[in-house]
Amino acid sequence: MSESKPAVQCGIEEALSVIGDRWSLLIVRDVLRGFNRFDSLQDSLQISRNILTQRLSNLEETGILVKAPIKPGARRMLYSATPKCLALVPVLVSLIDWSTHWSEKTNVRWSRVVDKKTGEAVKVDLVNKEGEPVSLLDLDLKY
Repeated sequence: MSESKPAVQCGIEEALSVIGDRWSLLIVRDVLRGFNRFDSLQDSLQISRNILTQRLSNLEETGILVKAPIKPGARRMLYSATPKCLALVPVLVSLIDWSTHWSEKTNVRWSRVVDKKTGEAVKVDLVNKEGEPVSLLDLDLKY
């Protein structure tokens, strides 16, 4: 009798089920930039209230954001990044780098993520568990 193997899950598919809609990564970006109130997020993103409410609820349910009253008993909430949210920073840096490099738009001033100490742009590299660089040619996707 053969043992059945568990189905292989795709990490990209799973990630997109959580943050793959039109607004979630933009909300995460803005919370990381310090926009932590509903109204400031709505103004920054120019998003409808009902869509923002839905996306914030989803981000909270999935543990990416946490909300808390501005002060005890207040109706207004502050949204904060969780460790799960902060783990998205390399993804955001990679997306910014990719779009800046591959966009066909000209005469655009692109956003950058910079090191506060040096003012230099940061980038994400592929490294092995020892921290050594890994070439794209040396990658393999295992199922």
